[in-house]
Amino acid sequence: MTTFLPPFLLGFLALSFQIFLLREFSVHFYGNEITFGFILAAWLLWGGLGSISASKLKFNPLRFPQIYYAVILFLPLSLIVLRFSRFFLRMLPGEITGIIPMLFYSLVLAFFISFPLGILFVFNAHFQKGNLYRVYFLESLGSSVAGLIVYLFLIPVFSNWQGAAIVGASASLLIFFSFGKKKQIFFPLSILIFLAAFIIFDIPSQKIYWEPFSLIKSKDTPYGKIQILKTEEQISLYNNSLHDYSYPNLAASEESVHFALLQNPRAKNVLMVGGGAGGGLSQILKYPQVEVDYVELDPEIIRLSLQFLPEKEKSALRHKRIHIFYQDGRAFLTKTQKKYDMIILNLPEPATAQINRFYTKEFFHEAREKLTEKGVFSFRVPSAENYISLELQNFLSSLYFTLKEAFSFVEVVPGDTNIFLASSQPLSIGFEELSQKIEDLNLQNSYVSPELLFSRLSPLRIEFIKEKVSSGKRIINQDFSPISYFYNSVLWSTQFKGLERKIFSFFSEVHFFWLLDLPLILFISLLIIFWLRRKKSTFSLVPLAVMGFTTIVVELIVIISFQTMYGYVYRRIALLLTCFMMGLFLGSFRGKKRKRIYFAQLLFIQFGILLLVLLLHLSLKIHPPELFFFIYLLLLGFLGGDMFVVSNNLFLREKKNYGLGYGLDLLGSFFGALVASSFLIPLVGLPLLLKYLFLLNSFCILFLFGGLKRS
Repeated sequence: MTTFLPPFLLGFLALSFQIFLLREFSVHFYGNEITFGFILAAWLLWGGLGSISASKLKFNPLRFPQIYYAVILFLPLSLIVLRFSRFFLRMLPGEITGIIPMLFYSLVLAFFISFPLGILFVFNAHFQKGNLYRVYFLESLGSSVAGLIVYLFLIPVFSNWQGAAIVGASASLLIFFSFGKKKQIFFPLSILIFLAAFIIFDIPSQKIYWEPFSLIKSKDTPYGKIQILKTEEQISLYNNSLHDYSYPNLAASEESVHFALLQNPRAKNVLMVGGGAGGGLSQILKYPQVEVDYVELDPEIIRLSLQFLPEKEKSALRHKRIHIFYQDGRAFLTKTQKKYDMIILNLPEPATAQINRFYTKEFFHEAREKLTEKGVFSFRVPSAENYISLELQNFLSSLYFTLKEAFSFVEVVPGDTNIFLASSQPLSIGFEELSQKIEDLNLQNSYVSPELLFSRLSPLRIEFIKEKVSSGKRIINQDFSPISYFYNSVLWSTQFKGLERKIFSFFSEVHFFWLLDLPLILFISLLIIFWLRRKKSTFSLVPLAVMGFTTIVVELIVIISFQTMYGYVYRRIALLLTCFMMGLFLGSFRGKKRKRIYFAQLLFIQFGILLLVLLLHLSLKIHPPELFFFIYLLLLGFLGGDMFVVSNNLFLREKKNYGLGYGLDLLGSFFGALVASSFLIPLVGLPLLLKYLFLLNSFCILFLFGGLKRS
């Protein structure tokens, strides 16, 4: 029986299953940072509690492989529960779920997978005859390999369900042959049969989910799950169960284009970022002189649109005046040397940190630099025609004042959708002037027409929306202080009448003291109490919890920073995460090879983590090369892996509890995942958060100096 495979499979299964569970959660529970924060936090919480509680369980070698089989079985069962969650919650297909159901499903489903994985970590230590360090570095190696295989091979080719089944089936066979118990063939054989049925049930279950609508195509891509629905004569494309476009939808297509182009009907070069496949491009083609550069992140959106849209829209996508580029819109704008008469941002509202990059002061400045002298920049966001709530006002105002940082002139078109227009030259949204241009150009529009603009562009409505957006909170949305995506989350919470709205309203008004200063004061107080108790084991374990908190927050900051500077490049984001896991493997391998372990080493490692936090803070100001972030996460993982080995070695000299150190590491990560992505990053910004991380780790060093005198 090989001792290499069980801990390696533990890491491989843990990261693989976490990825597939996160991807499916984003499909069914509105995939923003709050969703990711909840499910990742729940995963870490149960993993930590599982490893801590395992010390009270008796290790049984005969039952050891059966826990692996149980975990493999729980993932597809969890994905099935997720897919049918709307029926349990009595919701319509595509309806947005509240925070409370999201939190409930996160805690319940993560428990059945992550809790036994935490137990398996401790049982692997028993299986390795107490060699905890071998377990950790083999688990880290398994996670590294999983990151490469799942991100680079499984997700680009297979659906989430298919990928999960492939991983589960492979692991079942490896466990069976590794433990060599032929009489236990019933378990892997049953799992293989179940996983085969699970794959077959993928598409039929999606059709059941969308009833009474007709699902005609489903495709998983690296960027999400695209589903095409047909209702009578209308085709609708959904991305992660959120509506992307419907055809025909002339109102959305016309307003996304004409309000901008009517500012300069002679525009020749137009850049459109996203959202053009459902009719926007065909509207631009009404202007015979226009050449369009159209940027779309996911090629499958265009491929499926060409497959299912009517011939008119297919011809627009193939038109010689339309040039399609498949890449991140911000990266395209940064690299292009071309100047545009018009830039139309046709993306969803900034509901996530990834999309928020297109609504920041820095992006607006980039857009202005790529516009001609009379160029116009435009985007649109959902709004309300007659009543602007305080939450909506704050959201709209953050966008308005951010635009004003880059453009001298900003106008807002009123309506259920607000169209923001910005330029270095004066703009006009007056009814008479726009109506005259429509008639002069002989535009045969149905919604952006003189008949309907008379009401929409009445002076009273224009003045109403202008007064609202200019009198709200003057907070600027920035790359490293992404406040608009939090305001959008606050706005999202107003759809629910319960606890959700109160939570977000509270955090939107809370002072920095309660978010940063008070937690730091409590942490320092806790360190003082530990220091006074003079327990050697505490000095070994506290750095593990701090390291877990620090590394998860820093990982999130690195990913947001990388996306901001270099665009959302799927494979590179995957490699970033893999670099961290590989660093954990190398660091734990280094720790395992130490001839002698003593307390001062812990102090040096903690100092190294402190320097890395400082380095990241400085890097935000200088725009480092791409390679910096890969090396950075490799080093961070290396120090984390080394600290795990050193800390646990010192702790185990005092007490034989294999799961406590690992559990505290995960619980520290749990708190970081819970608060950072949901609240701290958007509310306080990356630079200030890194300053407080620096202080947190500085006080941890001071605490370790106290332990050095006692060691």
